[in-house]
Amino acid sequence: MLLKFVGSIFVIFAGSYLGFSIAKRYIKRPNNLRQVLSCIVSLKSYMNYTVMPLSDSLMNCAMGANQEVTNFFITTADLLKNNYLLMPQEAIQKSLILHKNKLSLTKEDCEVLLLFGCHLGEMDREEQQKYLTMIQKRLEILEGEATALRDKNSKMYRYLGVCGSLMVVLLLF
Repeated sequence: MLLKFVGSIFVIFAGSYLGFSIAKRYIKRPNNLRQVLSCIVSLKSYMNYTVMPLSDSLMNCAMGANQEVTNFFITTADLLKNNYLLMPQEAIQKSLILHKNKLSLTKEDCEVLLLFGCHLGEMDREEQQKYLTMIQKRLEILEGEATALRDKNSKMYRYLGVCGSLMVVLLLF
C-alpha cells in the first residue's frame, strides 16, 4: 500500500511538472518576442543615426534585454566580429541553433529572424529602414498571436498536467 502511495505521488509530480514546463514555454514566448522586437527597434536607430559596424550595433542593441535574447544577439555579434566572411543570415542561423531551446521561439519566429538577417547590411540606409520596419511589423503580429496563445494554452496545460496525472493515479488504484 505504501508503494502505491509513493508511486502515485511520483506520477502526480511528473504529470504536474510536464504540464507546467509546457505552459512555461507559452508564457516565455511573448516576452522573448517583445525583447527581440525591442532590440530590432534599437538596431534600427543605431543604423540610422550612427555609423558603426554591424557587430557593434548588434552588441549595443542587446543591452537591457533579458538574458536569453541578450545571449542570442551577443553570440550573433561575436560570430560576425570573429569571421568577416560570414553573412549576417548565417550568423543568425548559427546563433539560433545555439539558443533555440532557451528562446522559446516557434519555427515561424525563427524564419522571421532569418529573414531579418537575409538583407541586413546589404542595402542603403533608406531601404534598410524600410526593411527593418517590415520585420518590426511582422514581429508585432507574431507577438500578438503569441499573447493570444499564451492566454489560451498556459492555463490549459497546467490543468491538463495536474488533472491528467490525477486521472492516471485513479486508474491505477
